[in-house]
Amino acid sequence: MPAYALPGTEVGPRRARILGVLAIAVALLGLLVWRIVPNGKPADEIRVALITGQVGEGVGPGTDVRLDGVRVGTVGTVESAGPGRQRIGLSLSGAQLFGLTDALTVDYAPGNLFGISAVDLHYNGGGVSLVNGSTVDLTGAGRVTDATLSTLLMSAGNLTGDVLTPKLAGLLVQVSHDVSAFTPLLQAIGSTARSFADTQQLPPSFLFDEFGSALDGLPASLSGGLRVVHSAYTNRYLSTPEHIAKYSAMFSGIQYQMLPAATQSATTSQRYFAGLMPITSAILDRLSASVSAPERSQQQLSELLDRIAAAFHDTPAGPMLNASVDLDVVPGLAAPLSTVLGLHPAPGGH
Repeated sequence: MPAYALPGTEVGPRRARILGVLAIAVALLGLLVWRIVPNGKPADEIRVALITGQVGEGVGPGTDVRLDGVRVGTVGTVESAGPGRQRIGLSLSGAQLFGLTDALTVDYAPGNLFGISAVDLHYNGGGVSLVNGSTVDLTGAGRVTDATLSTLLMSAGNLTGDVLTPKLAGLLVQVSHDVSAFTPLLQAIGSTARSFADTQQLPPSFLFDEFGSALDGLPASLSGGLRVVHSAYTNRYLSTPEHIAKYSAMFSGIQYQMLPAATQSATTSQRYFAGLMPITSAILDRLSASVSAPERSQQQLSELLDRIAAAFHDTPAGPMLNASVDLDVVPGLAAPLSTVLGLHPAPGGH
């Protein structure tokens, strides 16, 4: 049996050569497909270049590019574009950009729970729609945000080292101590609010109206107080120390002489005249009860006063009563009275 033969098979030299050539051809074809097909460009793929001033940690060729959380491409290249500038080449699916313009903003952020970085694109108003070969300059302020896991860890480290210091701990202790001093005041406010809620009988709207009306006189009181204070500095009488001393002595007299005397008088009056107050109240109650209908009594009293006022007229000698006497029934008195009074009797003896 030949060295290349297998038991139970019929393979000759010519057939073995053919099979070897076919195997090599299939291997070469598979190698070509493996090297060429992955590099095939989709029909809607566009390439866009981003010029930035920083590149997030973990961003490199193959990094996912997302638009509103949806994967729309990958990072192709990361190259230097000059001092302090980097050029990031993106391969994007044009059909999934939905009008994304060169006014976009970029976030370097973790793409999953393991902290693998991704490039997030965000819409922004204005600009020109991205096309194949577009170059977007993101070196302006606010266009790129680095929120990768390494940046977050670095920020946390700076917070721990620069903020959480013994001085901050002492400040927090002092604030806690100062706030605890206001605890009684806060408790009093809470008790007052609870008591008000338990005893409230009128609606808040009515109470607010009444309290608001009580504040109507506050501006006048404030302005009057300010005038008093202003007058204390502009009054000529108070321009000399002697007059100021007299002015102070007046208030001292009011405080230490007049007010104690008034208090003593009120105390004495309460002791000797307090029993008369119920009698006075009873008399006033009886007087008010004597007027059964105040509206009708007011109308009648007004009419009586109007009639009394109409019965008099003003003269140089004072008010005179308007009166006339009918002497038709006594003609014997008409002539003597007219002579005495210097009057000419009118027809009819008036």
